[in-house]
Amino acid sequence: MTAISITDVSKRFGPQGTDPVLGQINLEIPEGQFVALLGASGCGKTTLLRIVGGLETATAGDVSIAGKAVTSGAAARRDALADVGFVFQDHNLLPWRTAQQNVQLPLEARRVSKASRSETGRRMLDLVGLTPAAGKLPHELSGGMRQRVAIARALSYDPDVLLMDEPFGALDAQTRDNLNLELQRIWLEKQKTVVFVTHSIQEAVFLADRVVVMQAAPGRVVADTMIDLARPRGVDVMATPEFARYTGLLREALNDLAAPALDGVLA
Repeated sequence: MTAISITDVSKRFGPQGTDPVLGQINLEIPEGQFVALLGASGCGKTTLLRIVGGLETATAGDVSIAGKAVTSGAAARRDALADVGFVFQDHNLLPWRTAQQNVQLPLEARRVSKASRSETGRRMLDLVGLTPAAGKLPHELSGGMRQRVAIARALSYDPDVLLMDEPFGALDAQTRDNLNLELQRIWLEKQKTVVFVTHSIQEAVFLADRVVVMQAAPGRVVADTMIDLARPRGVDVMATPEFARYTGLLREALNDLAAPALDGVLA
């Protein structure tokens, strides 16, 4: 089943005649697939993610999630986005609320009972390995811990789709590697459809089933690559020839070297 359908989506931030940020984007993402959107800053990958998540309006084209239109009116958009979670680069935790209270925030908005909120909050913190931090405020947590709370919050209402906008981009390399392992573990357990924005080739190859490479002026897809590496993946996979092959070919796409031929080579 198709989880996300993106059809002829374009975007410009200005009147007719302004250069578009996104050209015509067409993507079909099946249920349960982990897709990385890879590209340099300014290629439109975050804009595309925000359009899918209903945070930006497309200038043209259509987006649907599980067959429900995101690009229709407000009521239809709310229905389509009811099963979508979003994780940003900035964790956006409320500083006066504990880790568990932050995780429970979406459940409060959905008027879930207090007992059920508490049980879910504890369960989600356990999922991300933060049970001991349940009563701590954000300033008492490390950057990696805050991002894990943000992931737990996004999963608290059990969405079918998880949209992630460079969630580990501001973290040090070791913390980022650890969180990539943690995210892979959660994805294998939960089997959500994930769209993950990154500018790191290694991160994309390590995490994803499929890497969609974007280039700018206007933002467009130049390669769509299936990553055939066994799961679960440990950090040792990064030292293998297969991993090096994928990262090398994706680097060529990012550098616009033989990009038109890559779809056939990497499919």
